[in-house]
Amino acid sequence: MAKNDGLNRRLFLKRAGITAFAAGAAGAVGSGPLSAVAAAAAAEAAGGGKYDFDTPYSRVGTDSVKWDQAIRTYKRPNLIAGMGIADMDFRCAPCITNALTERIKHENWGYLDMPKEYTAAVVAWNKKRYNLDIDPESMVLTTGVHPGIIATLRAYAPPGSKVLLNTPTYNGFYGDLRATNTLPEDVPMRNDKGKFSIDFDEFERHISHDTNVYILCNPQNPTGNMWSPADLLKIGQICLAHRVLVIADEIHCDFAMKGVKYTPFASLPDKAVVNNSVTFKACSKSFSLAAMKNAWGFSTNPDIIAKVRANNRADITTLGMVANKAALTEGADWLDQLLPYIDTNHDMVVNFMKTKLPQITVAKAQGTYLQWVDVSYVAQKIGAKQKAASMSSGRRQMSAEQVVQDWFAENAGVALNAGSSYGTGGENHQRMNIATSKKTLQAALDAMATAVNKL
Repeated sequence: MAKNDGLNRRLFLKRAGITAFAAGAAGAVGSGPLSAVAAAAAAEAAGGGKYDFDTPYSRVGTDSVKWDQAIRTYKRPNLIAGMGIADMDFRCAPCITNALTERIKHENWGYLDMPKEYTAAVVAWNKKRYNLDIDPESMVLTTGVHPGIIATLRAYAPPGSKVLLNTPTYNGFYGDLRATNTLPEDVPMRNDKGKFSIDFDEFERHISHDTNVYILCNPQNPTGNMWSPADLLKIGQICLAHRVLVIADEIHCDFAMKGVKYTPFASLPDKAVVNNSVTFKACSKSFSLAAMKNAWGFSTNPDIIAKVRANNRADITTLGMVANKAALTEGADWLDQLLPYIDTNHDMVVNFMKTKLPQITVAKAQGTYLQWVDVSYVAQKIGAKQKAASMSSGRRQMSAEQVVQDWFAENAGVALNAGSSYGTGGENHQRMNIATSKKTLQAALDAMATAVNKL
């Protein structure tokens, strides 16, 4: 800030009352984000120059959906862990902060001419990491993956038509369908002790004359499945045979766990299958840039991209472009150091449930930073179905999973996502976001175990 503003940084922080937040006795979060920014020179942790993912980093007081909204909802100022919405608790990659700081020095925010360097960065990222060739002319920039999906649905799925979903699936898709007046056609996946697979015969049986689109989630949210090339090719061939367009949401693609490989749908060997698809991606999961509103879509089929463009209006902000471009061009090292940290967080959850909280069952996710946990025991012990029925009336319908979600927030100070919102197959489950420091994760797991063991 300029000195003649009458506000220097120290005075601003003092007046704003920004302080460290202590999340209960467990110490789940650390110093506030603005105070940490003031110490940007110490961005990297001691020890081998690695980035510091282990120091808890508070997001409280920043209107975070994951934290502040949960605190307001449950009236729990000492919330131990916000583990709901899918963004991360870590400080962003230093290259992003540096790029934003540099751009802010120029104090004018007129219309942005999207630089070609940005689309080139998208192309280079996908080529280097996944050997995926994207023609820049085949790309469409969007405000987010949701607007891209909605634009595609408007182009290919008339109001009242059906959209195929392998369930349980990302609950945001249902909002996209409501926005386009289309109808979900849930196709339940097989569940073998937490390992999910597609029943291809069942999938094909759900296709009817008014089914025009299938939304693929790859990797799969919330189950964490990383689909194999054979899985993707089979589903693509079925869709092609029934003239069903594949919309591939691959926003979590950068999070493949150890020993697992992500296969882009657009990399499949069958050209006809690939030409019957459009893929959407973003940096918003990989670098936790959801608030920066930036994504892209692409297809090898120019007719598909033309129709998507006709229904798409991208309101991309200058800072969003700057942040995303920095992530794509300079953030690979940060992400490469983050991935094994997330992988060990997955192991930590699985091992804890097995040894200290066996009442909750979980299988390690192959991708994403999400865990899909079976809470049947808790639901039964607290009478979740009966409570949900007694709390439901008229338009207000309560699910057993929402009752369990509320129970964990109130008794353990941990905010999760109710499995019922993920469609058919979400019964008796909660989604847990583990993209946080190990200290916060440990505090959350300990609190959950203490609460469950009292039942």
